[in-house]
Amino acid sequence: MGLLTGFGELFLPRRCAGCGREDVSLCTACLHLLGGIPRAMEPRYGQIPVVGVSEYSTQISHMVVNFKDNGRRDILDPLALALARSITAALELAHHSGGRVRLFPAPSSPQALRRRGRSHTAALARRAAQLVPELSLEVIDVLLTRHHHDQVGLGAHAREANVARSQYLNPTILDSAIGRPGGETESESGVDLLIDDFSTTGATLAESARVLASVQIRPAAGAVLGLGRGGTRFVSPFTV
Repeated sequence: MGLLTGFGELFLPRRCAGCGREDVSLCTACLHLLGGIPRAMEPRYGQIPVVGVSEYSTQISHMVVNFKDNGRRDILDPLALALARSITAALELAHHSGGRVRLFPAPSSPQALRRRGRSHTAALARRAAQLVPELSLEVIDVLLTRHHHDQVGLGAHAREANVARSQYLNPTILDSAIGRPGGETESESGVDLLIDDFSTTGATLAESARVLASVQIRPAAGAVLGLGRGGTRFVSPFTV
């Protein structure tokens, strides 16, 4: 697959992954969309704030779809850098003053994992962690999901119903990376964050938080690329 992609890039003009403009991975206008001031949203569902660096838009959606489904690895760094800025702002919101930081990516469906061969949210989180090594971010890809329909085009209540009771924990990763509830790993001080590409109503992240709470893990906030208009309100912008 990688060889075919490489040959394709030799003969086909590269287009902006956001708007389709030729001869550039991401044009200036689309890059600008990823460089907004982080904002926190109080989601309609769930109890934790969600931080993003952009509002959900067609261009941002195209970027993520091109990355996760169309093999556009050339835009991994711009997307991961934007996510890293959201993570940094989420840590500020959580008053992080040191200690470990664990990132829990939202899961992809089994069908998507088979098709892509990876979790795109975990890939973004891992690259974001590499871009800010001073934070010592640890990505724990422990969340799995059962089959459910895509959230695109669903209303707020339909989104909540679609993801309700859809996630569960990978027991192998849970034991090796997190430890049993009450164990030494759990007692370490630090901050836990949920990671996703977008958040509209917060339903997916709320389901992730519910599942993690069953093993006494309570994330302080969510960090995403784009925020939709499905929350209750936006909090004042950050300065980072």
